[in-house]
Amino acid sequence: MVANPRANVNQAGPNLESLGLKSPMEVIDILGMLKIDGDPVIKDDKAFLDPRVKAKEVMEYFMKNFNVNPKELPHLASVVKHEMKRGLKA
Repeated sequence: MVANPRANVNQAGPNLESLGLKSPMEVIDILGMLKIDGDPVIKDDKAFLDPRVKAKEVMEYFMKNFNVNPKELPHLASVVKHEMKRGLKA
C-alpha cells in the first residue's frame, strides 16, 4: 500500500506565501514586536538575539494568554502585517 503524499498537507501549517509572509521567522518577528494592552509579547530583551528563545516566548505568550495554537500564528501575523501596510498608506 502506497501512502498518499498529500494526506498530511495540513500538518505542516498554512502556506506562508499565500498569506503574504516570506518565512516562518517573519511570523515570529512580527508577533514578537507587538505590545498587547501595554504588555510586550517578549519581555526579555535577550530573547530578541536568539531565534529559538524568541520563537518559544512568542508561542508561549499566545498560547497562555489567548489559547492560540502555534499553527494559527501565521494567520495572525498576516493580519497584523496587512494592517501595518494599510496604516502606512493611509
